[in-house]
This record gives sequence, structure tokens and C-alpha cells, in this order.
Amino acid sequence: MKANRTSSTIRWRLATCFAALMLIGAKSTLGQNGAVGIAYPAQGITIDGDLGDWPAGLKTYPIERIEFGDKLKGEDDLKAHFRFAYNPGEHALYVAVEVEDDSAVLDKPGQGDVAWDAQDGCELYIDSAHAGSGSPVFQYARYGSRNQFVGPLEASEKTMKVAVARKDSRIVYEWRIEVAADLAPERSIGFDVSVADRDKDGSFSWAAWGSGTQKASSPDRCGEFFLVTPETKFGEASGKVAWDGPASAALPARVRVQSTRTPQLWREAAVDGSGGYKVTGLPVGDYAVHAVDSVDLRVDSKRRVDVRIEADRPATADLLRVSAIPWPGLIGDQGVLRSAGPLNADELDRFVKTYLDYYQIPGISVAVIKDSQVVYRKGFGVKSTATREPVGDDTVFEAASMTKPVFAYTVLRLVDRGVLKLDTPLYTYLPYEDIAHDDRYKLITARMVMTHRTGFPNWRTGKLDIKFTPGTEVSYSGEGFVYLGKVVEKLTGKKLVDLIREEVFTPFGVEHASLVWNDDIARLTATGHGGSSPMAKDKPSEPNTAASLHIAAGEYAKFLTAVVQGKGLSEPTAQEMLRSQVKIPDQKGASWGLGIAIQETPTGVNYGHGGRNTGFTSQSLMYKDQGIGYVFLVNNDDASKIDNVLNAYLIAGKSGLKKTKVVAHKTAQVDPKIYESYVGRYQLTPAVVLTFTREGEHLKAQATGEGASEVFPESETVFFMKPTQDATITFVKDGDGKVTHIVLHEEDHDTQAKRLDDEPKAGGGK
Repeated sequence: MKANRTSSTIRWRLATCFAALMLIGAKSTLGQNGAVGIAYPAQGITIDGDLGDWPAGLKTYPIERIEFGDKLKGEDDLKAHFRFAYNPGEHALYVAVEVEDDSAVLDKPGQGDVAWDAQDGCELYIDSAHAGSGSPVFQYARYGSRNQFVGPLEASEKTMKVAVARKDSRIVYEWRIEVAADLAPERSIGFDVSVADRDKDGSFSWAAWGSGTQKASSPDRCGEFFLVTPETKFGEASGKVAWDGPASAALPARVRVQSTRTPQLWREAAVDGSGGYKVTGLPVGDYAVHAVDSVDLRVDSKRRVDVRIEADRPATADLLRVSAIPWPGLIGDQGVLRSAGPLNADELDRFVKTYLDYYQIPGISVAVIKDSQVVYRKGFGVKSTATREPVGDDTVFEAASMTKPVFAYTVLRLVDRGVLKLDTPLYTYLPYEDIAHDDRYKLITARMVMTHRTGFPNWRTGKLDIKFTPGTEVSYSGEGFVYLGKVVEKLTGKKLVDLIREEVFTPFGVEHASLVWNDDIARLTATGHGGSSPMAKDKPSEPNTAASLHIAAGEYAKFLTAVVQGKGLSEPTAQEMLRSQVKIPDQKGASWGLGIAIQETPTGVNYGHGGRNTGFTSQSLMYKDQGIGYVFLVNNDDASKIDNVLNAYLIAGKSGLKKTKVVAHKTAQVDPKIYESYVGRYQLTPAVVLTFTREGEHLKAQATGEGASEVFPESETVFFMKPTQDATITFVKDGDGKVTHIVLHEEDHDTQAKRLDDEPKAGGGK
């Protein structure tokens, strides 16, 4: 499965905010994504596709949430359910998935690798450690006739056994997964299952048990199963949470109720506006309740209250008083890089370590620029929370969209030599079969690619298309860089890997950097994380000129300082690269140069780029006139918080800190019938549509290329995503009461999205 590539700069948040946020707000007990099941021991099951040896009476669970792709055409299109059992002595989990599908599409023998969304398939997601923080999720898949294992750690595929039986429209996937974890009764594990349905008419639907997509990226995106015995009895508990002393912040969004005997037995519950919570369906026994610590609201999770859950009566826990972990500070009135004298490396070490811990970031690579020189480069934290191997100064991270300036510089070197021209249509160099069905692509030039005016989406989710006439609007796109890469290979007769090494890495002395996976990268690489949970590593065999660079911060800083100083380019071309070509819509003082972002600030003008791949985020910037800047790469999915404090510490000072508004959204009681008037599609940018759908009493929001997430009513027209985040969605109506558009508010920024008239369609990124 291809890694999810999202927005380039940290400033472009709204277009992908729904995927970035793990939304909180269900009213009672939560599985990690809301799905909860019960499993009993079983023996004597043979993996052969015949379910006759399964115990009678096991509950079946539906796989019916269409989280990605096309809406089902009817009950015959796809209907699926599963059963679940476990064998403690074998350390084995058993799953039987039964599917009714009226149009089967499978790979053909000898066809080679086939995309996960090009055929029928079934996937399991398992977090057997279920540690509550830092647990890896393993994905076991069957696509057509191929088995696939995806996980962040080294594991043998022999732990997976699957048999597939097909008869007419019925398909059975029978699984046995052997895990290292102890599967003794009365514990819980993270689990989810999905079914992919490609039909002969070209439609594709991806259905799951629990809500959400990208389930392999974090345990929070999976459901839960409780491993019990037939003798197990269940009970419930409730209680209240309050701050220990005066506080203006919202209460923690969740509490965890955890067995004092078996740490792997736990369940989380949402905290309501009054501080109340309730958890049901836990095996009887002794439990401790504590607030769930998160990067959005740091709390001391060691504060706990005990509760005894009984089968015959609801239990009430004592009041849980919680205290916040104070913000570390350490930021002066003026950025340290704007002071005379050398950088104090020891103080910077202390600063980075403190905030790495405060924001719960696994690892970081940092470089600092002063006097237009790289004066500091260092790694902190761990490559993986599973292995705990430390990050070194030369540890490489996925730089994601920070790849784009590197490739743009390569292109401009070729422009200087007359190999291609900035404003000559690319099709004259190389026609592009992927978009040949739309003649408008013949307008696209290298300049349009590097200023995001091609009309292409960021990444295609099917057939490549054009969202607007090239050159007429600005919309961020990686697809354009891919096309330009093909053109460059054709014109030079060289592989992109060799060309970028010759034009960039070798001249600037950049080491241990590559756009493809190799032994050097394998030895030095960090692992991406969803929060603190390690993820499968993307190992690109082909270069992606928009997203696949692996590099350390110090090496990238060598490149950035050279580019900003115009080294290696003719003076006119260097000036053109750093000239503001087009303004970035709705971003004050922001514009695109040629492949590089430009930002006007009170300190001056800086040049750089951000990046976001699944499990990795990054930022780079340099002020040309002042000769100062920084580069950092982190191996989890949120660099914005560390960017805020690092920028203030190094450059802007306290006054440059993004002010965090104290927010305490509370869910209002509204009639779910009003959601029907909000269902539809809303155009956020030319390439990004927000789709709202109703599922019973819930309203879901989904951005193009992302997964669906629930939004919660603060009033009949205003909805929020996280209780503690200053981000809301307002549905705006005309005089006749019809919704015409929405307003997305995030901190001090509002963006309108016009309602579209066409039929809503499920979408997203798996």
C-alpha cells in the first residue's frame, strides 16, 4: 500500500485537517475507533476455507462501513461479516470473514504486483501488544491470489496463514495469525478488518468493521476485542473528573479504566462537558482510572482512583482530580540566532530534549544555520519506540515534500544549460499518456509545475485528472513534479537518482541522501510513527521527485544554504528561483518561488519548504538577508508544535509564538435529523473537496484523499473536531434555509468552501 502523501508546508493545514486530527467526542465507552467485540477460546480449527469446524454460536460482526471509494449499488454489491476466536496455547488468533459479492475481480497469474485497490481483497489489522502507547499495528492482507504482510518490525510471514474459498458469489477468508503476545483470557487487543471490493464496472469500495482509514498507522484507528471465557461476567463503572485547582482549560477528553491485574485489559471512555464518564462491558475485577495524557493537553496520568467492577451492580469511582503538566517555557524575548556571538549548543540541546519529551515526539534531527553556515546538527530521541535505538547525527528521515526544492534546483541547473525552458509546454518534450484524455495538459510548463498551477490534484486516487485550466489557479500538487521528472529523464537520458546526485548532492557535499531505498538508507533510517506507535517503512524502489527524499537535517541544511545564496546557478536563474511567482491563496505573505516556499514575516523574508509523509513531518527555512535558519525532521505525524517553539527560540522570540487559545468545546444535544441538510460536497480548494455524510446519529467529514472522521455539534450549525482545539466548521444558510457553504475556522484563519450540487460520494485515503 502506497504511503499517504499529504500537504507540503505546515502552513497548508486546513486542506488535510480531517485526516490529521484523531477526533474525540463519543458519549460513552470507546473502542479505539468505536468498534468493540468479544472473543472466546477455540481449538481444532483447520485453515482450509471450510468453516464447519468453528464453534457454534459465535457472534458475527458486520463489515459494513464504506470508508473509502464508491457507495454500494445495493445489498448484492457487497455484504460481509466475520467471526473471531483465539487459542491461548498456540498464541493464535482465528478470523473467519464471509463475503457476498456479485462481481469478483482478481489478479491474473503472472500479472506481478497488483495495486491493493485494483481487485478484491481482505485485510486484518492487529495490535496484539495493546500497550496503550507505542504499540505497533501489523497488517495482514490477501489481495487476489497474493498474501502481504506489512509491519514496522521484522516479522516472518509464516506467522500468517490464510485460506480462500470461492463458490459463486460467496467468498470465505479463513485466517490464523500467530502472535508473540500472551493471549491468556481477560485481556484486550487492538483489531480491525476490512474488505476491498473491485467490480467489473470499474467501481471500488473499501468496507471496514470500525470507522476510519489508514488503520495500520496507529492503534487508535483500530477497534478492540476482549479475550474472555464463557464464564466471564461483565460490569460497568462511572465517575467524574475535575481539575485539582483552578483551571481554564477543557478537561481531558478521555479516561482509561485499566485492570490492576492485567495491564493489557483496559478500555477508554469519553469525558462529557460536566466531567462525567461511563464505561460498560468490562470483565469484573479491580481497575484503576486515570486521565489520558495527550500532546494537545498534557496531564499527569499517574494520578489515579481505584474502582471495583462487579457483575450485579454499577460501580461508582471516586472523583478523579487531575493536574496539567506545565508548559516548559525556555524561550526568551529575542531569538538566540539574532544575538551576537556563537550559538550555545548546550542550551539548544536542553531545549530540544525538553520539548521532545513534552510533545511526545519519538525522534528528531535538527540543524541550525547562522552567518549562512551550518553551525549545529544533532539527533535526539529514538529511531523507533519499539527498538529504542537512538537517533544519531546522521540518522535519515523521510523529508517528504522537502524533496521538491531539491528537484526544482536540479531542473534549474538544466535550464541554465539550455536542456529545457521554463515556459515551453512539457508535452513538446514528452507526451504524458496518463493525462492524454484531457488536451488541457498541453498547456503545462515547468514553471507551472514548480508553482503548483498544473491543475493536477496533489495525488490521484484513480485516473489522473485536471481540476482547472493549467496556469489559471494555484493548487498544491505532487503529480506535476512526477510528470516533470519523466520529462527530465527523457531529455537528459539519465536516471533521476544519478542526475540529482550529480547536480545537487556531490557539488554540495551532501552525504547519506537518496530518493530510493538502498543499503545506506536502510542502515541509517528512522521509523515513522503515528503518534508514538511505529509504522511500516516505505521503501521506494523508484524516485518520487515530490516526496521520496531520505536525509538528515544537517545534510539538508547544506543544500538549503547553498540554494538561498544562489550557488551553482546563473545569477538570473538564482534570482528567478527565489522570486515570488504566485501568491498562495488565503495565506498572508506567502507565495511560491520555483519549487520553494517564500514567507514574509516581521523578521524578514524566509525561503524553505515543509513536508508530510505518513509517519514523518518536517520543516526548513532560511532568511537570506540575516543568514539564519533551521531544518528539522521528526518521525511522527505532527511537526507543527515543535516548529512553533523552535522558531520562537531560534528566531522570533516570545512574541513570535503562535498563541494557543484556551478552548473547551462541549457537545450540544441536537436533533440528528438536521444533519440531512448538511450532507453533501463542499469545494475547499480546486483539488480538495470536503464530503459530509450522515451515519445514523453521527455526522462524518472526509477530505479528498483522506479518511472519514466524526464531527460533533456545538450548536445546530457549528461543529468541532477536538474539544481542546480552536477549529470549527460552520454551516451557512441562505434566506430560504438552504446551506450554501461552510466556513472552516482554525485559530485566526477562516476559509470558505462552497457547496456543490452533485451527489456525494465516499472518498478518502486507505
